[in-house]
This record gives sequence, structure tokens and C-alpha cells, in this order.
Amino acid sequence: MSEKKKRYVLSRRRRERLERLTLRFDLISAGLAVVIILAAAVSAGRPYELGLPYAHGFALWFLLLLAYIPLEVIGLFNWVFGIQDNAFMRFLVQDHQALGMGLFNLVMLGIVWALVRFWLGRRYGFSFLRTTGTFLLILLVWGCFQLFCFAVVMIWSHGGFTPLHHHLRRPAEPEKVILVDQKAP
Repeated sequence: MSEKKKRYVLSRRRRERLERLTLRFDLISAGLAVVIILAAAVSAGRPYELGLPYAHGFALWFLLLLAYIPLEVIGLFNWVFGIQDNAFMRFLVQDHQALGMGLFNLVMLGIVWALVRFWLGRRYGFSFLRTTGTFLLILLVWGCFQLFCFAVVMIWSHGGFTPLHHHLRRPAEPEKVILVDQKAP
């Protein structure tokens, strides 16, 4: 005698709750994808210099933080197979860093979205889906804040407000040189 697996049927209320959580997760993921695309577009073609006061550094920091995991995975793959110097990797990692980080972030977001949406969310239930959505919401809000900071700095520097801080534009002091008088005993 074979036993059939019982399939758990959700009540109408629990099904609606799951649908709301899934929609919320999908919208947050889509919003994060838009912010990643905007951050990559804002910093595309700009020098990858995080130590200087450039306005697009805010977007680059956002992209870099999210790109650490995919860069490590791709670095391990390249190291194992010895393909570090191929043209595609040179294009994304050396020539167009913002585009590369944006692409890696979108791929990682797509993988996380698919795993959570179609497998982990169903396996671990409501609380896992809600927690993952909250974590992505934190990243979304932080990315929006970074883009807001970029916009504020761009408006300040290009909107004619720099004369308010003209005291910061004083000329650099000349190097201090000690002159030695040769006639001195």
C-alpha cells in the first residue's frame, strides 16, 4: 500500500498574506534593481577613485559594497580556470568599473530574487520572505540615500552656490623652504 504525500493547502487568509509578501518582495527587488542601474549610469565613465572628493563616489561606494560577493566568486572562478586576463574581464574590471559592478550586482540580485522567490520563500515560509524583503529594503533605502547625496553634491557644485564657501578656495601655501645664508660664519 503506497501512501501519498499530503499536500498542505493554505487557507484563503494565509494565501493572501503570502501573495502580499511576495508582491512586496518583488517590488523591493525591482526598486533595488532600478537603484543599481541608476548608480551604474551615474558613475559610468568616471574615474574609479574613492579617495578623492568626487560626487559620483557615493554611487561607487554603493555599487562596491554590493559587488564584494560577486567579485569574490568571479575572482575565484578566474583563478581556478586561469582566465584572469581575458578581454571581457579586463573590460569590466579595469576599463569600466562602474558598469562591471552594476552588472555583477544585477546578476547577484537576480539570483537572490529567484532563489528566495521560487525556492527558499516556499520552503521556509512567511518569516523568511519578510526578513529577506526587509534586508533588501535596507539596501534599497541606503542606495537611494547615496544617490540623494550624489544629487546634493552635484547641485551644490554646479548650481552656483560655491561662492558661499569662497574661503575654502584660498591659494595653497608655498612649500616651506629654509634658506641658508652662505655668508654666515
